[in-house]
Amino acid sequence: MRQKMWRVDPFQAQIRRIEMTDYPGLDKIKNRPIRIWGKMHLKHLLLLGLFLQMGMALWAQKTISREGMDYPIPPKVENRMFFLQRTPNTNTIACDLNVDNDGKINLDQPLTTYWLRYGDSPEGPKKSLNFIQRHFAYGLDIKPQGTGKYEFWFVSYKKYHMYLLHTKDNQWRVYGKINNRLTVLSSIFIYIKGGSFWNPHVLYVELRGKDLSTGKVEVERLRDVKKEETPAG
Repeated sequence: MRQKMWRVDPFQAQIRRIEMTDYPGLDKIKNRPIRIWGKMHLKHLLLLGLFLQMGMALWAQKTISREGMDYPIPPKVENRMFFLQRTPNTNTIACDLNVDNDGKINLDQPLTTYWLRYGDSPEGPKKSLNFIQRHFAYGLDIKPQGTGKYEFWFVSYKKYHMYLLHTKDNQWRVYGKINNRLTVLSSIFIYIKGGSFWNPHVLYVELRGKDLSTGKVEVERLRDVKKEETPAG
């Protein structure tokens, strides 16, 4: 069964090359010691901490304009793989590695999805998906494909498959096809206009990711999208 699934995937060679090689660009990264010249007084350290907090707050407030609405860009946090946004509100689905308190990944269920409720607060408080959202919309169907390799898709749209891989540089990343290129997926946006609760009218699904070969950000809009269940949140 496993061999059959990989023969169907047109990106078999690229996926396997990722498993066998370092992530592109790693050879340019060098560990260099950080030196702090001179002595810093306590008040300087306090001011530095304040500026760092302000910088983090500004980063969290960055937005991207989509269909006449400004959507917050979730801050980059450890174990974040990608995020999903959609009309008609700014509530965001985060997709993270599913790890325990010791940082160990759950190999049976390696990914988890949940809300960042920007519609409730600018901080985007976390909230679990309810039963309907998890089983009919934003939950994931994940299939292991060998050690450190998973194929998965959203339960509401089974046509677009993604891959979670543990690469040689000891990192987990999600890969997806965008414009016939293999990319590291960063975000998904669903433009819904009208329809009903159980059958929304999806005009397009926008995919964003970084091309593995060129480093260029690729963007593609899928317009032939089946109107499957995508309940609002």
